[in-house]
Amino acid sequence: MKTASLVQSYSRWALVILLSLFYIYPLYMLVVFSLKSNENMFSSAFGLTGDFHFSNYVEAWTASNFERALFNSGLISIISVVVMILLGAMASYPLARRQGKLSTFLNLFFVAGLIVPMQLNLIPLFKMMSSLNLNHSHLGVILLYISFGLPLTIFLFTGFMRSLPLELEEAAQIDGSSRTGIFFRILLPLLKPIATSVFILQFLTIWNDFFLPVVFLNTDKLQTVQVAVYSFAGRYDNDWSHMFPMIVISIAPVMLLYIFLQRFIIAGIMSGAVKG
Repeated sequence: MKTASLVQSYSRWALVILLSLFYIYPLYMLVVFSLKSNENMFSSAFGLTGDFHFSNYVEAWTASNFERALFNSGLISIISVVVMILLGAMASYPLARRQGKLSTFLNLFFVAGLIVPMQLNLIPLFKMMSSLNLNHSHLGVILLYISFGLPLTIFLFTGFMRSLPLELEEAAQIDGSSRTGIFFRILLPLLKPIATSVFILQFLTIWNDFFLPVVFLNTDKLQTVQVAVYSFAGRYDNDWSHMFPMIVISIAPVMLLYIFLQRFIIAGIMSGAVKG
């Protein structure tokens, strides 16, 4: 029995190490690529031979005005996610607590929003944004992200809200608290796990999105990090020595965010999976 247990333990560790190498190796290659010149990129792409050019980061940062792109991405992502969480939490409260045909229809209506891709609505969206003078503006893209992110947000919040005991609300009503007071003072603090999960998921989605910024923010002043990285891609040639450093910088914030908050993702989603 002891031998079998040791074999099982070693097998698990071997699997963990193998999977870790599988995920770490692309990051390692990305960092190596970011330190190479365009000439060495193809002559010794996968090795540590040749000169390392740490100046690639400085040159790429200056050439792409990357601090502006980071500001645009951060502003759009944070505002969109915060508003999304607030609206999703408030919408999930009546959907989770009220029973009836209207509540069922609205639940199905929001779930249907998960099926329709934003690319399918590009032409009418572009015309609508132009008529509202929201093209080439942060506000227009923020409103689009909120609209497309709300179905998933409401779906997750509603599932989590149903897992909260009704006794808390009944006790607050006996003490004379209003519906608004119950939500903001009692329920909203209890939504922290799922709110954190939604924040991470939606922040990663918006930060990494290329489609909406390149269509609706097609100016150098409003470009996001993904568009700034793409600016080093040419029609006939790519500036790899500047593109890869910007990819490393663009993924660093979301990687740090995920590393520190990853435990809330599974905890938040699983908490709403079982009622009671």
